Amino acid sequence: MNIFKFGFWPSLATAALLLIILGTTAVLIGKWEFNKQIDSELERLSANNAAADINHQKIKEEDLEALPEPVNKWLRNSGIIGKNKISAANLKQSGKMKLEPGQEEWFKPEAEQLITLNEPGFLWQVDLNMMPVIKTKGRDLFQKGEASMLIKIAYLLPVVDQKANAKINESALHRFLLELPWYPTAALNNYLSWEKIDATTARVTMNYQGIQASADFYFDQEGNLLSTEAMRYKESDESAERLKCTGELKNYKEFNGIKIPTEIDVSWYLDGEKFTWFKVEVEEISFKY
Repeated sequence: MNIFKFGFWPSLATAALLLIILGTTAVLIGKWEFNKQIDSELERLSANNAAADINHQKIKEEDLEALPEPVNKWLRNSGIIGKNKISAANLKQSGKMKLEPGQEEWFKPEAEQLITLNEPGFLWQVDLNMMPVIKTKGRDLFQKGEASMLIKIAYLLPVVDQKANAKINESALHRFLLELPWYPTAALNNYLSWEKIDATTARVTMNYQGIQASADFYFDQEGNLLSTEAMRYKESDESAERLKCTGELKNYKEFNGIKIPTEIDVSWYLDGEKFTWFKVEVEEISFKY
């Protein structure tokens, strides 16, 4: 049978074209709605931060005197003396990511992150090409002591929609501490306390909104920060237990006179085995004072 003679082919082609148009429209609407949600969350995060009190005086040498020696050296090396405290940081990130230990190929994420420091919080958003053509969009939010995670395939299909609970909230607080090297003036904020472990190790503890979390910072003899580590929840279900999470810091550069690491290898230890899941690279960073 000649399908062109009876006009079947144009009908099938029209239907396929219509499905493509409808699918593309749905994705565009989903993208607009997801981005609109993120923009609204960013506005609230910034507004909360602007409303919080902060000491705008420049950092002096005596502000570092009570800190453990390796922390004191690190902050001096970072160049924060004479600077104002950072109130917020905006980062653009790239790098390589694996979601499972057995994954062979690395995904290449493109991410942006706002971290607020007067009122501790962050919003991290990432675009990931997990499948050909179709993008996956993810968002991690932490504000007012509550965390949430939302991941959608093609901006439409939610594959993760995790609401605030005790474990995810604590894990977000650990993340805030582990990423402290990107905003080192926050080491002086009064919601953090430091204790010396030994000549090259210090522990930072944060109490915030009824949550407590700690992380260990490892330095060399000159006070250069090498890595961070915390016992952190990877999952938030009832059976989830804290696992060792580490960040290995590399390639320090100066931004606005402050030296920060532009590369961090983030790893979980699963059944005693190291799983490096994200090799993050900072492409750009800007500070608000």
